[in-house]
Amino acid sequence: MCLEICKQYKVKKPTGKVGRYESGHARCQTCEIWIDHNGCILKDRTPATLDSLGWTCKCCNFRVRQKPRSLVYKEKLRDKKQSS
Repeated sequence: MCLEICKQYKVKKPTGKVGRYESGHARCQTCEIWIDHNGCILKDRTPATLDSLGWTCKCCNFRVRQKPRSLVYKEKLRDKKQSS
């Protein structure tokens, strides 16, 4: 259940050919919103950083998705990270 705290952490879509996951955004399916590490915490209640894993939404305390679900887009993201 969304408490609407997450609205202050909502991020806009990156410009250019950079994807959301590549730019450090995460999707909260409960709140139906894209947020970055500022709107997330870790399991031990510490603030999330860009390189940390296991982000949790500050609003609903559910885990957010940091990678695409589709295999095609997972491979594209993996290729972009390896080339940079």
